[in-house]
Amino acid sequence: MFGMACAVAHGQGATRHYQLPAGTLDQSLRALARSGNIQLLYPPELTAHRRAGPLEGDFTPADALAELLRGSGLEAQRVTADTFVLRLPAARTAPALPVGRALPAVPLQDVPVPLLPVEVTGTHLRRTEVETASPLTVITRQQIERSGYQTLFELLRAQPGVRVNNAPVAMTDNALYQANGLSGATGAAAVDLHGLGATATLFLVDGQRMAGYGLAQGEFALVNDLESIPLPLVERIEVLRDGASAIYGSDAMAGVVNIILRKQFQGVAVDANTGISSRGDAAQHRGTISAGTAFGHGGHVILGLDYLERSPLLGRDRAWARNSGEDSNGYYYFDGGQIGYDSQGGGCTRTSLDGPCVNTSGPVTTLQTQLDSRSLLAHVDHPLGSLRAYADLRWNMVRQHQQTGPATEQIGFYDPATPQNTQVVNYAFSDVGPIRDFTQSRSTQVSIGLHGTPGDWAWDLRLDSQHNAGTDRVQGLLRSSVLDQALADGSYQPGGHNDAAVLAALAPALMRTGHTSQTGFSLRTDGPLTEWREGSVGLAAGIEGYREKLDDQPDPLLISNDVFQFQSPYVRRGDRWISAAYVELETPLARGLAMNLAGRADHSGGFGWAFSPKLGLKWDLTESVSLRGTLARGYRAPTLPELDRPQALLPTGVRVEVPDNLLPCQSRVATSPGYSLCTLRLDSVSNPALQPERSRSLTLGVVWAPSPALGVALDVYQVDRRNEIRPLPVSYALDHPDAYPELFRRNDKGVLYAFDQQLVNLGRTMVRSFDLDARYRLDTARHGSLAFSLGVDWLSKLRRQIEPGATPQSYDGYADQPKATALAGVEWTLRNWVATANLRYTGHYAFQSSADSPLACPKALRDTGHCDTPAFTLLDLNLEYGGIPHWRFGLNIHNALDHQPVYYGRPSLAYSPSFDDVVGRYFLLSVHYQR
Repeated sequence: MFGMACAVAHGQGATRHYQLPAGTLDQSLRALARSGNIQLLYPPELTAHRRAGPLEGDFTPADALAELLRGSGLEAQRVTADTFVLRLPAARTAPALPVGRALPAVPLQDVPVPLLPVEVTGTHLRRTEVETASPLTVITRQQIERSGYQTLFELLRAQPGVRVNNAPVAMTDNALYQANGLSGATGAAAVDLHGLGATATLFLVDGQRMAGYGLAQGEFALVNDLESIPLPLVERIEVLRDGASAIYGSDAMAGVVNIILRKQFQGVAVDANTGISSRGDAAQHRGTISAGTAFGHGGHVILGLDYLERSPLLGRDRAWARNSGEDSNGYYYFDGGQIGYDSQGGGCTRTSLDGPCVNTSGPVTTLQTQLDSRSLLAHVDHPLGSLRAYADLRWNMVRQHQQTGPATEQIGFYDPATPQNTQVVNYAFSDVGPIRDFTQSRSTQVSIGLHGTPGDWAWDLRLDSQHNAGTDRVQGLLRSSVLDQALADGSYQPGGHNDAAVLAALAPALMRTGHTSQTGFSLRTDGPLTEWREGSVGLAAGIEGYREKLDDQPDPLLISNDVFQFQSPYVRRGDRWISAAYVELETPLARGLAMNLAGRADHSGGFGWAFSPKLGLKWDLTESVSLRGTLARGYRAPTLPELDRPQALLPTGVRVEVPDNLLPCQSRVATSPGYSLCTLRLDSVSNPALQPERSRSLTLGVVWAPSPALGVALDVYQVDRRNEIRPLPVSYALDHPDAYPELFRRNDKGVLYAFDQQLVNLGRTMVRSFDLDARYRLDTARHGSLAFSLGVDWLSKLRRQIEPGATPQSYDGYADQPKATALAGVEWTLRNWVATANLRYTGHYAFQSSADSPLACPKALRDTGHCDTPAFTLLDLNLEYGGIPHWRFGLNIHNALDHQPVYYGRPSLAYSPSFDDVVGRYFLLSVHYQR
């Protein structure tokens, strides 16, 4: 294990003013790392019980580090331009070895002192190299602080190539929520890589697989809720963008996001910030306390507490949201009667009730949820003889409130004297009130472990238990049986005054509860296997196993379909044991050429064993140019929701064109030759023959670093996922009845009356993207230093094939899948000041979901040229001052140009939850104190 002080840039040539008080050496080194933009690596025990004197004056970071270490008995060795490793000088006497270990039988000055290894997400091997065969993006603690983002979800969705697959705001589309509001992962915040969805990106916390959100995401997946990880307690984030199933197993087809929490800290730090928009709303307040200390003989403990509260933001607070929907089937009412648009979508319908038309949905719909988050993080470690024991605790509770416009139903209004004038309108039940949603999620993770370092090898045994409990309470959805009865007996009068008891019975509180758990163990070891003329051969191996459980309980009124849901939810339960063994080998093949070879065998309950290999090569052509590439196969076992069954589509019956060889059927009407229209119920059943998905991935890249100040990397990623799990298309089953005979249901007379849909392995997705990462630093003697960065992701291909033989449909550039996303930044450091500017670019994308989508752009949008959402750029600014001992102050301005969403898509509110900023210009003041 090593300590890491946060730093991100090359600072070896810039002279700046330092003013550091006397204190423990660890505290002084961390302060220097932050001030000097350098990274320091050292084991915590190396600085224990050592102190540093005050440091004041103008120094380069390297000179400041040497001055700080004066008299400590330690020295610094430069690894890269901005990274130093601390160690004892080779000629000094080594520290006392643990009892039971013999001293080396050679002079100490002849003992090599290797650089401390840095653990990288893309491999189980400890290493010191900065670049590996697998492209890796690291977001450091300093970058997190200067971004101004308050949640992990906000930070990750701003990265190029990252897509949102579950936004916390679930009620933006009023109509969709009313039809299916309590069947998704409401309140969760989740992203994925390469647009492959929630099931293809693996999320780790300190290298351990993250348990799913308590409420399942529809019929397919358990998502990882990023809101459950408090961002101020994160040390760094590592994003691996190539297939990693051979390293981490299922769900790592598209890549891995490893969230590394703070483990090494001494002293006390207090962080606080408060923010408000330029319009005086959407306020948020945050407080974080971190405390760490050494104890005993080499022990260490850290405790972190975090609290975040955020005020809600409604559509009525933004002009672009207040007015949205008036030209695209929004819900309206008359001042006297709450009448919506007519059933033909003709806008506000005037009946005998008079008054102006007013949009009832947009103004009262939540743009930003009201959020209350509380978190606790604890870590302790202590030597046990030659071993080190450790324990971790992570607890988080998030409460969110959101709402949308009142529920609507089609109601007929007519004059008894002239029944031919009957008019059907969508009636908005404004007297019931808006549809309100309250979610609460509690997540807990407890880990204990034992770590040993026999010689140059290291091993680690960990026991881990995670639990996530979620509740979703909704009020405002209508109970069908009560509504029908109330309209029939006149106890409810549309447009009139209605009794509170009737309203309460009409829209009862609905509750959905869910719980997931993941409990298991892991044992791993790694170290040098052998030495040969080209270098050291490293080996890593391990085994792991865990049991995952799911229990998702919808409200009984939803199961009985008394509260309308387009897809009726059902109870989801499941549990299984998953085990795996893996091995990884890294060896130099020739001068400048290194190979990484990994293989993993996974065993998921009910699916037997699956093997996933990976080959990685890195070739240093010159000191400044490297080529790299990986070739891997991926594996994903069906999720627990997928093992259950798909939701029933239309259990009440629908007209379907059936081949004549499947006749007889109910309500037959002959159509084209060989086909007839039949009325079929569409139910659902589980599929015991469901198989895992498979993938092949390829990455190729080139890295050019002609100097420590300049580095450019260009990589291409390609993933081909086959055997995809999707609902069986009814048309495909009807054309291939021999493949699914058990799904066709007939009565005792042989008449076909129903079809049971199930999940099957028919789909395929192909993705190709190009990533550019460029960084440059300019240091000056008088004007400080400038650091430039540019990240670009170009989605070259995203094609999906629903069934074998079907033409693949292109999704790149359509419906929230822009081809281009980018993030550019510049950072200016001058003495105690740091100024940062970041530009986040999102390219344009079309209205349609795909190139061949049957849902074409509506005529109203075509007539105005609004079938393509335009590209846009968001500018974030940050100013930080650290010239007062122990203190640091910051001002962040998000969306400094006050860009407002322009969106031409399906949701009734005109913005995309995936990319758009709904708040507008936002000011955030922060203060940091540390001793």
